[in-house]
Amino acid sequence: MTPSTSPNLDKLRNIVQKFGASSFTTDQVASEYDDAPATAESIEQFDALLQRHAAVLGIHSVPGSGGQGHGATVWQPA
Repeated sequence: MTPSTSPNLDKLRNIVQKFGASSFTTDQVASEYDDAPATAESIEQFDALLQRHAAVLGIHSVPGSGGQGHGATVWQPA
C-alpha cells in the first residue's frame, strides 16, 4: 500500500480473518496485503491502520508488543 492509496478494509478484514484464533504481527499483515515482504514504512502504515480500525476488525494489540524500537506489534482476536 502506498501512502497515496486508501486502504481496502475488506481486503484487510479478509487477511485478519485468515489468522483465525492465532495471534499475528503487523509485518505479517503488511506482507499479505502487499503480496511482498514488509518494509519498515509499510509496517508503520499498517500498524497505524490496524490501531485505527481494531474494533471494526475485531482485534486488539497485545500489551507491551511493538512500538518504535520494540519490534512488530502482536495482534489477537478480541
